[in-house]
Amino acid sequence: MAQRTVDAHNHWYPKEYLDYLANRTSSPYAQHDGGTHYRAWVSRPEGPDVCVAHIDRAGHYDLQERVKDLDAAGLDTQILSVTIPGPETLPRKEGLEWAQRCNDALAQATEDYPGRFHFLATLPYQDVDAACEEFERCIKLGCRGYQMFSNFNGEPVFLEKFHPIFKIANDNNMPALIHPTVPLAASVMDMMRIPYQLWGYTLDTSMAILSLILQGVLDKYPNLRFVHGHLGGMVPYFVRRLQDSYKGYAHEWGIELSESPDLIYKHKVYPDTTSFYLPAMKCCLEWVGSGQMGLGTDYAHRVGDPEGAIQAIMHLKEQAGLSQDEVDAILGKNFEKLFNLPPVK
Repeated sequence: MAQRTVDAHNHWYPKEYLDYLANRTSSPYAQHDGGTHYRAWVSRPEGPDVCVAHIDRAGHYDLQERVKDLDAAGLDTQILSVTIPGPETLPRKEGLEWAQRCNDALAQATEDYPGRFHFLATLPYQDVDAACEEFERCIKLGCRGYQMFSNFNGEPVFLEKFHPIFKIANDNNMPALIHPTVPLAASVMDMMRIPYQLWGYTLDTSMAILSLILQGVLDKYPNLRFVHGHLGGMVPYFVRRLQDSYKGYAHEWGIELSESPDLIYKHKVYPDTTSFYLPAMKCCLEWVGSGQMGLGTDYAHRVGDPEGAIQAIMHLKEQAGLSQDEVDAILGKNFEKLFNLPPVK
């Protein structure tokens, strides 16, 4: 039987959540530009509002249309997550309500399309106690992990206040997709007129995952595992810099780890293939190996490529001389194991 594909980096807006954002008049909000197109916006105190996402395809919010797109692209199983702007960016009361409603919709999607969809919990990070309660509820609903953003409303993810969430993940073997949000360096990107999607997002996820490693969170909670979106952000391409910085400056920064941070990353972080640029894919592969990479499409954002995602892996196979077992690992076996997916009928 052919290896099924498992896409762990893709996004779905429940339609009622998208309509809610479109009716908001303050940040975050969405605009319906007609047809299937929406734009999502956030306000920045330093300047004009910033567009953080385009919703182009009906499959971004309509699962029937999404299935048609997946069939056309040869994609089998997706682990759905709600992307930016997530409920954690809303005022507390609204954020708690919409996190619950999004999770209910995600769980329903898995029931309506068994084997086709699984889901990651959407958590109201603006209230850690409520996030923990919702995480526990989602585990009972059958979530396969949780969606984690690169910062929590401008706060670094490694802070002690967020550790109760990581403890639940650790104790229940719940992996996370670490995904960008408005970056901590947004004011610099604003000043330089650089779209966040270019470097801001990949820089922010890289800072987030490295802060969790360097501040000892992954040592404290040894079962934590992460899918690092966008081919590992910037981390796989600065491995020597990471090694040398730790070796040369860990003492001055008060950093003590169980092993070198590059090794912790290799053991516990899974870059997905959302980049599709062959030289970068080869570089990442040479470092983490075929056992730590997995399929990502970034469906349905404009920086994604669901139609080309499988072919990009086939090109990687040709260029890197991968065996079929290694290809199957990247296509789906790694994420089947990581997210503890049941077999398909």
